[in-house]
Amino acid sequence: MHTLISSSDELINRNSEPINVSIPQTTNELPAPSPRPPPRCISLEPKTDSTAPLPVVIREVPSELRTWKITREGLVEVNSGTMGAFLDKPKTNKSNITGEGKDIRYAIASMQGWRIDMEDAHVVEISMADKEPFKDWAFFAVFDGHAGNVAAEQSAEHILKTLLETKEFDDVRQILCENGSKLNERSIELLESGMKTGFMALDNIIRSRRGCDFSSLFTDGSSIIELAAKETDRSGTTAVCAILTPTHIIIANLGDSRAVVSRAGESSIGTEDHKPYLEKERERIVGAGGSVMIQRINGSLAVSRALGDFDYKAVPGLCPTKQLVSCEPDIYVIPRKQDLDQFMVLACDGIYDDRLQVSPKLEDVCNQVLDACLHRGSRDNMTIILICFQNAPKLDEEKREKEETWAVDMRQKFKVLRRLSAKVETDTGPAPHRLRTIIDQVLTEKGITHDH
Repeated sequence: MHTLISSSDELINRNSEPINVSIPQTTNELPAPSPRPPPRCISLEPKTDSTAPLPVVIREVPSELRTWKITREGLVEVNSGTMGAFLDKPKTNKSNITGEGKDIRYAIASMQGWRIDMEDAHVVEISMADKEPFKDWAFFAVFDGHAGNVAAEQSAEHILKTLLETKEFDDVRQILCENGSKLNERSIELLESGMKTGFMALDNIIRSRRGCDFSSLFTDGSSIIELAAKETDRSGTTAVCAILTPTHIIIANLGDSRAVVSRAGESSIGTEDHKPYLEKERERIVGAGGSVMIQRINGSLAVSRALGDFDYKAVPGLCPTKQLVSCEPDIYVIPRKQDLDQFMVLACDGIYDDRLQVSPKLEDVCNQVLDACLHRGSRDNMTIILICFQNAPKLDEEKREKEETWAVDMRQKFKVLRRLSAKVETDTGPAPHRLRTIIDQVLTEKGITHDH
């Protein structure tokens, strides 16, 4: 058996798929009698007459391609049902967390969806720390991992501690303890600087926990199985986090996850994605010797700022903020307006306002959004944090009743459609028209309102 390993460039340039090692299994081959022969093998069957020449029987044997994924436990075979980055069908079971405190309510929903692995992570702390003034501050974060879950999980584990240990956050604590916990211009500047410092420190923590370098797979004389058992992580993660103080919302954004703050009668406030094709990002990428192709860094990575992704942070002589991928977040400071602030969303914007009026449970609202994203074609992991302030939209009983009536009506229609799926026999025109004609006829007979 011959073992063939894809080139290091091919493996390193992959960005959001598991690390695959292809191991074709073939048998010895005879010289080809024709220009493009199919795979063949030799079967030798001796004659009863030992002096007779041995005939050569040629039979077809297809090559077998097996794919393996490098994990911390070693090489794990990926079966044909999970080849590539996606499953045959999505995993739609959801994980929910809800809570309240400090004049807010919150809910979290996450779903694996079509991806082979769950690479998202999140953090929720209704009190950032036990000490003043941070015990009155809340902290929320979402990490959207790619090429593995290590970077996202490490970020979720260490981010809050890393931020609080920065000198800037310690200076903020001293200032607020002296002035009665009032954020002023100086303390806000320190918070902005501290969040950037904390993100860079967090990136170093993730780097230090990587284990062996991926390139050693091609230079080390040890078995690939032994090397694969080590940490050969190449994952990265976007990050969006929010600190809620009694007077301000401070958001740090890195990558293309999003934070959106909704206010009554005003435009929503949202973060800006970090994409390679944006001018300020492209300039940094080109300056580091890279390129932007098909809206990706070197044709591979779709975000221009992230934690992890150390294959894109190895240009000698450049500081972390000048590398192909930067770990420097954008910081947004938003003064709170108690009479206007409705809710904040981390990781997803859009359709919450209407949903809040037809469901009293925040986790149901989050779950409905995940389902809507799935049905609209999202094939990624999905994680949402919804934080409702005191002025959030209230439950509207009339809208809720209409929603329930609509749901009952749709269930009836779906039952009819399922029964019809095996009964389309009458030839009344082209297939779509024929099916629509039969559906309209049956719905009319059942007295179910529908569009003709």
